[in-house]
Amino acid sequence: MISHAARAQADVEIRRLIVDDLDLFRDIRAEALRAHPQTFGSREEDEGGEAMLAAYRHWLSGAILGAFGRGHLIGVAGFYVSPDRRSQHRGHIFTVYVREDGRRQGIGDRLIKELLAHAEARVEQVHLAVLLEATAAIRTYERNGFEVYGTDPGAVRIGEATYDKYLMVRKFSQ
Repeated sequence: MISHAARAQADVEIRRLIVDDLDLFRDIRAEALRAHPQTFGSREEDEGGEAMLAAYRHWLSGAILGAFGRGHLIGVAGFYVSPDRRSQHRGHIFTVYVREDGRRQGIGDRLIKELLAHAEARVEQVHLAVLLEATAAIRTYERNGFEVYGTDPGAVRIGEATYDKYLMVRKFSQ
């Protein structure tokens, strides 16, 4: 008997987002920003308008994966290689988000696995930062070989509230 989660996972297509997906990406990103402002956000998004759209277009020219199911975009996850020449052995995962109706179905795991497969040919290690309170995300990263190597205290401030982040790394065997 196939579980509900396995059936739902089989109905999900994961593919690289392109600039033509800008509106879909903007919508899911706006939802993530509203639902979890302490987790997501960039200087360009704070400015809004053309600065935000230019940042999104730039991000979509890189490696952002989208999970599509039931006719809409239900999850995203991005990857980039450090731009500094001396750090190009390091990659970074960012903007990981799965909509509420796609959670607890393994979609986050699939997005991370696909990003890691993409990253392994390009870098020796992959880094990410995650809020200490994001226990489900932390478990997903740990299942995929990430380990906490530090804490960034007060990494984010919204109003009077500050949030700490774990710094996590996944090293590929060389």
